[in-house]
Amino acid sequence: MSAPNNPEALMGTLFQQPVFQTYALCAALTIILLYGIGFFTAATRAARKAVVNPEDVKVNAGASVVEHEHPDVARLKRAHINLIENALPFFAIGLLYVHTDPSLLMARILFFGFVGARLLHTIFYVAAKQPFRTLSFAIGAIINIVMVVQVIRAAI
Repeated sequence: MSAPNNPEALMGTLFQQPVFQTYALCAALTIILLYGIGFFTAATRAARKAVVNPEDVKVNAGASVVEHEHPDVARLKRAHINLIENALPFFAIGLLYVHTDPSLLMARILFFGFVGARLLHTIFYVAAKQPFRTLSFAIGAIINIVMVVQVIRAAI
């Protein structure tokens, strides 16, 4: 496939490819999940009325400054960090995987599988549900590894 000479044409060409469309949708859904847990963390912090930054008292009526985050907030932050740690590799390897010319079915299984696994992992993390949290983490990681292997195979 020859690349167009201008960026607008390249983006237009990419968004006409079903595999890239699926990747773009799943990347966007992952970003929504990232923002969702971020907003949920902020709402939980406000509900617990405990902030670690003194200036946050101004926007959290009735809150007091504490040395350590409330345990509920700390759990959400750990879930958020875990999601970030897994989403960043997905964004990179998923984009490279698109260029290995995978079948649309396999790309959909991997991309939607990753989003589903990460959504479940976030839910299970917040709800403190084991072994489901570990299982959903493993599924997301395996999906990324499958794409890594395919990218390496295409590159060598």
